[in-house]
Amino acid sequence: MDRGLSLNMVELRVPSHVIRNQSAKLECHFDLDGETLYSVKWYKDGNEFFRYVPRDLPITQSFVLPGVTVNNNRMQAFTAVVQW
Repeated sequence: MDRGLSLNMVELRVPSHVIRNQSAKLECHFDLDGETLYSVKWYKDGNEFFRYVPRDLPITQSFVLPGVTVNNNRMQAFTAVVQW
């Protein structure tokens, strides 16, 4: 029986409120259950603003989204630092 592959999200940390023009740290912690990570993508209002794909070059990409500034120097698979 094939149980399929799934990612088990252990914890998601997102501040409930952010002061305008201040940074916010978004964190997603997950258990891959021994599997290889394919990608992590972050969205705001249904629009992607950051992607981490270890097999791609570049590994990280950020996308223009009004009201969101991505701090590319502080981005990684598990953590996104953005300014609203």
